[in-house]
Amino acid sequence: MRTLAFALAAAVLALALASCSKAADPLAEARAHCDDRAVEAQDRINACSQLLDGGKLQGAQRAVALAHRGEAHVAAKETTPALRDFEASLALDANNLEATYGRAAILLDSGQLDAAQPLVQRMVAAGYNLVQAQYMAGRIALARGEYQNAVTAFDAALALDSGYAPALALRGRAKESLGQDGDARADYDAAIAHDSSAANALAWRCWMKLRAKPIVDADARADADAAVRADPHVVEGQTCLGVLQLRAGEWGDAQSAFDAALTYEPGNPVALFGRGVARRRSGDDHGADDMNQAHEFDAHVREFYFALGVTTY
Repeated sequence: MRTLAFALAAAVLALALASCSKAADPLAEARAHCDDRAVEAQDRINACSQLLDGGKLQGAQRAVALAHRGEAHVAAKETTPALRDFEASLALDANNLEATYGRAAILLDSGQLDAAQPLVQRMVAAGYNLVQAQYMAGRIALARGEYQNAVTAFDAALALDSGYAPALALRGRAKESLGQDGDARADYDAAIAHDSSAANALAWRCWMKLRAKPIVDADARADADAAVRADPHVVEGQTCLGVLQLRAGEWGDAQSAFDAALTYEPGNPVALFGRGVARRRSGDDHGADDMNQAHEFDAHVREFYFALGVTTY
């Protein structure tokens, strides 16, 4: 009986303490959810908003809550409010590295390299999220055509995580741009080995196979199909698939692949010319309009297709 009485007393005391804790900090649950990356994005946004609206947070503490809410907005694919929160966080605390990373990632994805670069440099200097920071530095260098600098940055990321497929794929792209095709192919192969859905690596490897002699269509086609399945937005995957479909006489499917590429990248000369070929070969004489427009964008596109073994008339 005494043991049962003690147990009941302990339970009552625990409930009383929990009640006191909630009374002492009515926002305790919101605070915990705002801090927790495992919480569902919208619930985390709501928790952080509750904390920001009612928690009387100031300075660095408010910056932390804003950065957390920005991260939750990113998880919810809400880019504009995420950027707004990251910028507000940094206005309160320029040293908040979570907001620094979040803002840099959004700017980089939107092509704002000059704005992203100092944020990435700040992360590298602080040793914060270093794999991602070095990867982002490599992306900036690659986008600027600074291929050796890109390789150096990707090397630094891969020294910390040798199986990071995005860095392997982009290092391969930089090496290919430097004319190091063998090393580039090795990086593509490694990226795909670590992540079989690495769409960029699959697409770029497909193009390497298309440029090889002789072309092994089935081998290249496997990469093209996998790239498009993994991410239909990757233009190089759609165009590689379209070229292979032209080589196989699959005019309708080829036109669909080139249409998809042109949806994501209007004016792409390879996709325009290929769509024109597919249209002409299927009996639509207006395909010549696509081919002529592609030729205006790239005077060598016809020869490019001849080199790939595509009959264009």
